[in-house]
Amino acid sequence: MQIDQLRRIRVWVEAYARASAVDGVLPAAVALKLDHTRRVAENARDIARDLDWSPDDVRLAEALGWLHDAGRFAQFGEFGHFHDASSFNHGHRGADLVRESGVLDSLDEDSRGCLLDGIRHHNAKTLPEELPPGRRAFLELIRDADKLDIFRVVAEGLERNGFRELAGMWPHINLDGPVNPRLLEDLRARDKGDVSHVKSLADFLLLEASWLYDLHFAPARARARRARVLDALAAHLPSDPDVRAVLDDTRRFLESAPC
Repeated sequence: MQIDQLRRIRVWVEAYARASAVDGVLPAAVALKLDHTRRVAENARDIARDLDWSPDDVRLAEALGWLHDAGRFAQFGEFGHFHDASSFNHGHRGADLVRESGVLDSLDEDSRGCLLDGIRHHNAKTLPEELPPGRRAFLELIRDADKLDIFRVVAEGLERNGFRELAGMWPHINLDGPVNPRLLEDLRARDKGDVSHVKSLADFLLLEASWLYDLHFAPARARARRARVLDALAAHLPSDPDVRAVLDDTRRFLESAPC
């Protein structure tokens, strides 16, 4: 990917997001999502550099960061929230939207396919079994870059107000509800939690903790350790022995994983 192609993608994403502004002001949730998009693009670029990818591939990784959540802006415009289960799969919608926009028309076929596969599957619980050669690494990288910034957003929200804004993003969630035992089972199995099991803020934080098992690249795990992600989540979770046991196991895993 060339610099001008990356620039065109960035400009398109920013313009698409800003189309939802009212009297020149973006809704708070959209502004938060656009900020997230910028940071994911930076994460993807920096991890790709740490992995010594070629300059063209570093730019392609950054472009995927810019594009990965395009479906979120359409989702908020249509439904006023970011909850896939009660709207649509934002990865699938985003891939269709980007393909139809023409913003990728100047790219070669392999680069277009890499970006569209990355957008479509970045939010899947598990990776598709078959991908064309070379695309799996980009998909793994965008998933890591995305998680790292969600960790940041949630940690800042917890510090600010207990992340009460989650209720505006996920309808029907009971912020003060109990832990769903099914999420504890996911963590005991060292498995990524199922989003359908999230009914409370505590569940959401446990879901995030389970993502630490799903980081693919050593530079991403190193960043999660430096950011003390697990400490931020644990500070706002119940002191129940079962919860603490799965968090302790998650901590042992993260500390022993190659970084």
